[in-house]
Amino acid sequence: MAVAAIVAVPVLVAAAGGVVFLAEPRLAIASATPTAHPTAPPVTTPIPSPTATPSAGHTLGPPLVPLVPIVNYWSAQRTISLTQLASAVGGDVPGPTLNPISVAVSAADLDGLGAALGVTPRTAQAMSPAQVLAFVKATPNSLGIVRAGDVALGARALSVDGIALFGIDRTHDLADWPLLAPEPGATDGFSTAAVWTMAAGGDVMLDKAVYEYSVTDGYGVDYAWNGGMAAIDRRYCCGWGGGLLAQGHETGYPGAFGDLFRTADLSMVNLESPETHDFRYHADGFTFTGDPDLLAGLQRAGIDLVSMANNHLGDGGMYGVSDEIGYLDRLGIAHAGAGPNLNEARKAAWLTAGGIRIAVLAYCWIAPMEYWATSSSPGSSGYSIYEVTTDIADAKAAGADYVIVMPHWGLEYTDELMPEQSADAARMIDAGANLVLGSHSHWFGPMQQVGADSLVFYSLGDLVFDWTHDERTQESAVADLTFVGGKLVQVDLHPTFIIDGQPNLLDGTPDGQAALNQIRSTSASLLGW
Repeated sequence: MAVAAIVAVPVLVAAAGGVVFLAEPRLAIASATPTAHPTAPPVTTPIPSPTATPSAGHTLGPPLVPLVPIVNYWSAQRTISLTQLASAVGGDVPGPTLNPISVAVSAADLDGLGAALGVTPRTAQAMSPAQVLAFVKATPNSLGIVRAGDVALGARALSVDGIALFGIDRTHDLADWPLLAPEPGATDGFSTAAVWTMAAGGDVMLDKAVYEYSVTDGYGVDYAWNGGMAAIDRRYCCGWGGGLLAQGHETGYPGAFGDLFRTADLSMVNLESPETHDFRYHADGFTFTGDPDLLAGLQRAGIDLVSMANNHLGDGGMYGVSDEIGYLDRLGIAHAGAGPNLNEARKAAWLTAGGIRIAVLAYCWIAPMEYWATSSSPGSSGYSIYEVTTDIADAKAAGADYVIVMPHWGLEYTDELMPEQSADAARMIDAGANLVLGSHSHWFGPMQQVGADSLVFYSLGDLVFDWTHDERTQESAVADLTFVGGKLVQVDLHPTFIIDGQPNLLDGTPDGQAALNQIRSTSASLLGW
């Protein structure tokens, strides 16, 4: 058995103004005896799926509070050093500089920040926390510093000296945080015990190339989740409709992709293929059925929940729904959006994280409607916005602290939204939903913030899939979400590139930044940041 080691993956990225920063190291599982894909199948040993077990957390009262540097959300920067912070705040500190840069600090923490950094603040503007956030959102090449409890959507919290307070690879011990400022008589009440994370991915399909490499070629049930880092070599003509396709290669760190899901407190995806006892392998075409044995790969990758509500649910026959539910139940993978009848299909799946109860509801808007459950036949939950909002209200009444809705909806191969989607998303939030994780378009679609801390992902795109319709079906992203209690405070996107049905990460590369820029362009009018 090869010995695995945790290693850091540093990447240089360019930031606004021509300044180069070292992107935050990403944790990757590196095999001591790596095997190249696809020349020889790797040896895998069945092991239980790891479960994140954060410590009880530490709440620091007076006289120390954690301060957090924040930048514009779409900045390529992911980390900053204490030396760079001292230079930016002090203005004349020798060493690596971030200038020219505009710095804003929450007024109550200006003196404490100077003391923590050992400088006299000369260049920082003192503002309220809300003003610092607005300043960073509106000002290119700016840096804000606020208390951890004031971090919110719309800005990106940086790690300090490689240690993160937010995100899947965050520290669970506040004593490890490098920027603790003396603030006599003050505390922001921030506790790592209330912080939890989620990895949300798009469509997972266990047929076609995934089956071929996993089963026929012998790479095993973990194949789809063993991707590492990748780079795109070229774009060429042509996919469907004349669109470009991409060709790339793996660059190392196998297992880094799956590590995102294993490390998160909760992980969920849309399971696009039904896994039935009489499945058939399909080399191509629009019918998908998966080998039930491959569901163990989801469990070992740390997937906690799947949505079954999609238009391929009936590809294995409607009574195959009970097959798939049985297989998922035996593996301990929660599911939503399908059942032996409509009442069961509409029921919420219940999860817990960060000390709160989370209800997950899933629905399929897309035909064929014969795949929808009825009062006496199995299938998906179907879709009626009246039923969706009723189910959300019922989940809240049943004690849900946080409600997630996973709709399979919209148009394929486009960023364009149907008017009903945006209207219904608003109605879901109004009814009490906190997060909407959409699917079906096969592209990572627009993002929208609704209210202070509710977010809509209209589509999370393809995740584990063999579908080379165009470049956008080959590239997607994993949403890395950080919550404090029942409040979503941070979103990071890890861009991915699919090679032979297996997703690999493009974090910190120009290819990855190009994918994020595409998401930015489609989301700009909806996010406000």
